[in-house]
Amino acid sequence: MKVSNPLTIIAIFAGIAETFATGALVMLPEPMQSQFIYFVMFFPVLIVVCFFLILVFKPQSLYAPSDFSNEEHFLDVNQLKTAVSKETEAVLRNAKENNQLTGDIKDLSQKVADMTLKNLANSRDQNVLEYLMKHPNNAFENRGLGFILNDHKKSILESLHRLESEGMLESSMDGGVKVWQAKT
Repeated sequence: MKVSNPLTIIAIFAGIAETFATGALVMLPEPMQSQFIYFVMFFPVLIVVCFFLILVFKPQSLYAPSDFSNEEHFLDVNQLKTAVSKETEAVLRNAKENNQLTGDIKDLSQKVADMTLKNLANSRDQNVLEYLMKHPNNAFENRGLGFILNDHKKSILESLHRLESEGMLESSMDGGVKVWQAKT
């Protein structure tokens, strides 16, 4: 079982910490037990307070990219596309001021942001293709590949369609389910 969601990691950590703390409590000398009991009681409260602070001020950090049906939504929520555009604009503006560049900075920064999305899709396509090439005798559906590669099934499906249109994969129907495999 792969754990990729930050919320699950926090829950696992809190559970393990409380279990070990409770187990260690009985092994401590009696004078220290009364002090340690406060830690065991207040540690989960601290975790919950921190969780709600994160939830209020930065809720997008509690989601993994695979939790989104489309990577563009992940980039938009985390304002990564905007950050890349702003940084690109600053660099290009500086270059233009030094007479090293001419043209529309906004248009170029948008192209860079779009290239970032394209690179994300290309890396997913590469991962899908590599996995299918390693298993040439097996056919996979998008849901299964999504689980194996720890990615969303819709994103995997888009990659499979792109790779099939490029002639790298072939698809067929298996019991009413569309499956893909590497071309041999």
